[in-house]
Amino acid sequence: MTSAPPWIFRALQLGAAAAIALAAAVLMDLPNPFWAAMPVWVVAQPFRQDLVLRAVLRVAGTALGAAIGWWILTAIPSPAMQVAMLALTSGLGAALAYRIGTIYSYGVLLAAITVAVIVVPALDHAVDALAMAKGRLACTVIGVIAVTAITFLFTPARPDRPEPIPHPALERVARHGVIAAATALLGGALLHLIGGPAGKGAALSLSVFSLLIASSRNPAPMLAYMPTGAAIGVIAALAYRGMDAALPDPAGMALLLAFPFIAAGAILRSHPRTAPFGLDANMCFLLAAEAGTAGHGLTAHALGGIAMIAAAIVFTAAFRRLAG
Repeated sequence: MTSAPPWIFRALQLGAAAAIALAAAVLMDLPNPFWAAMPVWVVAQPFRQDLVLRAVLRVAGTALGAAIGWWILTAIPSPAMQVAMLALTSGLGAALAYRIGTIYSYGVLLAAITVAVIVVPALDHAVDALAMAKGRLACTVIGVIAVTAITFLFTPARPDRPEPIPHPALERVARHGVIAAATALLGGALLHLIGGPAGKGAALSLSVFSLLIASSRNPAPMLAYMPTGAAIGVIAALAYRGMDAALPDPAGMALLLAFPFIAAGAILRSHPRTAPFGLDANMCFLLAAEAGTAGHGLTAHALGGIAMIAAAIVFTAAFRRLAG
């Protein structure tokens, strides 16, 4: 009798952690509870030391980004200046994370991403900045606790210390920062011109995708797989929202319906053949579907999802040319 391959056990761990995190955030009535499942897919690591360090950096970076995002929305009344501050934090975050180049860059990256996640929705409609910041941090803590508690004992210790990574040339660091800042500005302009779900989806996707890729020392895998992952995630999100609209709607149905999609996402993230795009697929599904919530209607989710896919395709193509 042959034993199951290791990736199946990993998928069970990740699926359970993401489902528990989402359910906890929904039951606590947190805003945007799907944020709680997101840390699961990226905090989990092959080695225990990296798992713990990523967990700490995720919480610390999110706390810093939430504070900066709250300050931007409360201290700067002008939307144009808010977009400028978003671009500044994106550029500085990408440049600093790219220069660090190790796992420690993750905290800087999460701070910059959190600023975008809080500021971009406020550029489209009025939000409670403090509630957004506190909700983002609370969801992050829930997700980090879930994935760490479930995977820690099954994650082996690193056998040796990682090799030091040399710093890149300052010119290259600056170029990556400028790319991220300019992309955030473009996202803000598109949100102003288009507005609504498509504008918000484009602005948020461009900000986050540019930060992820511009901060990476090895962006080639993301450049190759991000459009595919985004497309899979959006298709899954529209299927989820279509089923949610067609089925009876007792309390909790949106949450229960999310569990099979999370299970499928855990398989994508864990199987060796699909892991390269499984991360992007899971993240884009959670964002495009707003999993676990009542949602905003199938049309709104479709517009936002299409904008997300377009942002992935356009930015990855542009980055290949701009980064050199």
